[in-house]
Order: sequence, then C-alpha cells, then structure tokens
Amino acid sequence: MQKTILITGANSGLGFEAARQLAKQGHEIILLCRNKEKGELAIADIKSFSGNQNIHLYTANLAIQKSVETVAAQIKKDFGKLDVLLNNAGGVFSDFQLSEDGIEMTMANNHFNYFWLTYYLFDLLKAGTDARIINVASDSHYQAKNIDIESFYKKKGRYFVMSAYEQSKLANVLFTYALAEKAKPFNITVNALHPGFVYTPIGNKNGNAFFGFVWNTASKLFGLTVEKGASSHIYLASSDDVKNTNGQYFHNCKAKKSSAISYDKNVQEKLWKESEIKSGFSFL
Repeated sequence: MQKTILITGANSGLGFEAARQLAKQGHEIILLCRNKEKGELAIADIKSFSGNQNIHLYTANLAIQKSVETVAAQIKKDFGKLDVLLNNAGGVFSDFQLSEDGIEMTMANNHFNYFWLTYYLFDLLKAGTDARIINVASDSHYQAKNIDIESFYKKKGRYFVMSAYEQSKLANVLFTYALAEKAKPFNITVNALHPGFVYTPIGNKNGNAFFGFVWNTASKLFGLTVEKGASSHIYLASSDDVKNTNGQYFHNCKAKKSSAISYDKNVQEKLWKESEIKSGFSFL
C-alpha cells in the first residue's frame, strides 16, 4: 500500500538514501530540507533513480521553532494525511552556541527539532493509516548518564562536543518511549533506531573546518555505507513486520535494548515537560 512519508534532512546521507529506496517502492515522499538548492538536486536524483514523480520538497531551519511551525502549516494545507514521519535531520557542533530560541545548538537540532515537528504535524499523522513515527537516535546515547536541563540553555564548564551529542541522542530515545505511550490512543506507533557509524556529511554542519575534517575522515575510514546505514530507516517506514511494533529501539532492522536510563519514566517525563515549557505548548 502506498504511504505518504515525510523525511527530514533528506537531501544527503541517510535521509537521502532512505528517500531514494522508499520512492522506488512507490511511496509518496515529502523531503524536508534546510537548503532549497540541495533539496532540488536530491529530488531530481530521486525521481531519476526511482521513476517515481510523486516527490515533494519543503524547506525549513529545523533548529528554529517558528521555522518548523511555518513549514508544518504549509504541509498541513497541502496534504490531508501523513502515514510516516521520519525524524532524521540532526547535527553536531564543536563549540557551544545558542539557537535563535536560546537553546544549545546540538539539543535544538537533535531533540527540539523532533519534538516540534511531531507536534505540529500530529493531526496529519492522526489522519494517516497505521501511522508511524521514526526517530533516528544513536548508540552514542549509551554514554549519556542523565539529562541535564541547565545545559540546554547555558554553558556549564568546558563544552565537550560528544557529551552534548550523546545527551541529545539520549533525548531522542526518551522522547520516543514517552511518545509511544502517549500516541497509543491514536493508533500511531513510535520507534527509534541506531543507523550505525555511517559515512555522512553530518560533521560539516557545525562550521568548524577541523572538526568536520576529523569527523568525516573517521567516518570514511570506519563508517558503513549509507545503503547499509539506511536499512533500518526503510524497514521501519515500510515493512508490515513492524506495523504494530511500538516503543522499540532498532539496529540493523532488529529491536534491541537501549540504555537503562532511557526506560526511566521520571526522566522521560522530565524531558517531556521541559520540552513543552520551552516550546510554549502542551503536547498530549
């Protein structure tokens, strides 16, 4: 059955490969990208590769709440339903910096991005058929021992890029499990995935040339191909095997245990409440 699938960060890396393969399966694909020019090049490639012309492009800066709200309003005007939301876009930042909303950039790009877009598109998902939300997390989350709310908004001691990234990826898993429970009455499933250490250009997004070089060199040497890394994206978005699977963490198309703290309902709720307070809305 043809699904309407929205993928964020779909003009390169894992999101792009997932969009290509899902388009080839015949699904209607919505790309949500930051850069219009890169998005248009991606669409041309996807159409050529898949033979599927049912591909759409929207642009937004997902690290800015107003930008997410604006693009979501346009998508809601243009579409009556959404069957799959694949929250894939993210970033790493070598230095501490705040977003326009006053949120540390890694957390803004990797957690609030998912929280906002899911909230603003939730009505479309409710109208979808056996709708699915898929959040791209990472095994980096195992290293995060807690969620430090203060660090969302201010620099505490020395800033470590991997600590910020690990916390943001733990937030993805916590958000997934909390939302999986809250979305049950609407027949919407929510799962997270670890793509593996994949060669993608994510390290280029932070603006630090040296850091980008190190990240990209390491991922080229040790990373999986995007084809392999995107396998769980495609599986969770399209397979009937996981139609009723909810609140799970996947790697290589198999569910596995996430970190102990990710199952802590108090920590899940703490993050959820803080996300609502900062965003200025109540979500479920």
